[in-house]
Amino acid sequence: MLEAIIALPTDMFYNTGIATYVWVLTNKKDPTRKGKVQLINGVDLFGKMRKSLGSKRKRLEDDHIATITRCFGAFQEVSADEGDTFASKIFDTHEFGYRRLTIERPLRESYQFGDERIETLRFAPKPLNAITRWIYDTYGKNWDEEGTEYGVLDAHVDEIRTHIKAEFTELKENQIKDALDPATWRQQLEILKTARALQAKIGTDQHDDMNLYDKALKVTGVKMDAPTKKQITAAVSRKNPKAEKVIKKVHKDTAPNPTYGLFDVNGQTVEYKPDGDLRDNENVPLDPSQSVNAVNEAYFAAEVTPHVPEAWIDGSKVDAIDEEIGIVGYEIPFNRHFYTYTPPRELAEIDADLDAVSAEIMALLQEVHE
Repeated sequence: MLEAIIALPTDMFYNTGIATYVWVLTNKKDPTRKGKVQLINGVDLFGKMRKSLGSKRKRLEDDHIATITRCFGAFQEVSADEGDTFASKIFDTHEFGYRRLTIERPLRESYQFGDERIETLRFAPKPLNAITRWIYDTYGKNWDEEGTEYGVLDAHVDEIRTHIKAEFTELKENQIKDALDPATWRQQLEILKTARALQAKIGTDQHDDMNLYDKALKVTGVKMDAPTKKQITAAVSRKNPKAEKVIKKVHKDTAPNPTYGLFDVNGQTVEYKPDGDLRDNENVPLDPSQSVNAVNEAYFAAEVTPHVPEAWIDGSKVDAIDEEIGIVGYEIPFNRHFYTYTPPRELAEIDADLDAVSAEIMALLQEVHE
């Protein structure tokens, strides 16, 4: 559908000086133009207006329009001459395309049942974490964990609601009620006590292999439901680049394929959990002469693996149209295609100019002293 893009001069409109591009579109492309896109650089084709109209300082003259029209009609490349930047280039459409690959790296975590970590379990998780911390610091320091009044806030409801209205405006009414409900506080207290029981069995040392975490919990004999375990795990674990990689799954009867996250570890095919904070993207240029996987894998081997050997391609991120790995996108870096390198002046020439300026300054100073 896209036949050509024409870059026009800046300062062509009344209220803005931005660059202007004309897109030529058609659903009846000539056979000679199929699969092609013509870029025409006409940024220096303009005449200056005698009087500016706002930001409008330039206009296209008739001969400029004719030059652009003839170039488009001829569908030919035109090289820029010295002192004249007008040019035309023709590209295959795939030269502007790419596949965006999602690159993953393994999650590494440690766990530690330290006092500070498990104390955070006294407070409800997000979105109530901040407000329950404030409530406890303000009204709960003297609560008796074994008493029936733990978490009872009836005497402070109005004050708490006033503070929430001023500082926690994002909370909805049902969330505010949960923060004020003694049941919420007692539930968190039970989770805290469970973590203390685990601490008594496991200790407070740091452990750098999260893969042994579940086994360590099981050995303690402490019972807990899934939500409780989830909260405790979030409290006592942290990302640690020096820790062991966290295993997501061990695949049976599956061959290793490290490019797509299946690694050979002691004869087993292991898939690791990805670390969202280390997730990255790579744009791989389209190449219709090869299969998608061949292009992706060659790029990955050349551009990613040498720098991050433990990374892999997320094979689940596929394009919605062709269902191949990588999301297809297009970009047209117009300026890059028409950039003309201007070499710096010779060092001797620059030195000569500096010497001349220095001499002029010294002469002026001499006049001042006289």
